[in-house]
Amino acid sequence: MAKYSVEFKQKVARCFLKRGMASTQKVYNVSNTAIRKWVRQLEGEGFVRKKNERYSVEKKIEIIKYYRKHGQTATEKEYNINHTVFKTWERIWVEEGEEGLALERRGRGGPNKPKKDVNQDKDLLEENKRLRMENEYLKKLDALVREREEREKKKK
Repeated sequence: MAKYSVEFKQKVARCFLKRGMASTQKVYNVSNTAIRKWVRQLEGEGFVRKKNERYSVEKKIEIIKYYRKHGQTATEKEYNINHTVFKTWERIWVEEGEEGLALERRGRGGPNKPKKDVNQDKDLLEENKRLRMENEYLKKLDALVREREEREKKKK
């Protein structure tokens, strides 16, 4: 996906408002979804990047309910949030409930991620060692049985 400058986006949005969708697409060769989004931004708060904000569980639920009642576009305009954010919140809310919305999922993971059990690694290493010894024993036993069978064949 191409990155466009703020000036270009404003120019395309103004062209759309004057000439319409078809001529704007012909002139600038930009998708209609991008043009619509840029027009909404131009009419709204503009093209200023919004600073990351943390929302409480109650606020997230309020936004999800507003989205379910009024739809995606209205929610984006009302709360100035990208639709992927509140759709993700909705999925988490349906799957995990309010407790899932309370978890912080950004970053490299912290106290929410379960710690790896060190004893499990030791147990696996011991089991691996035991199985190798067992495998060696069975190979030697098989070699002895074959040797014995060969000796018995020679005697006959």
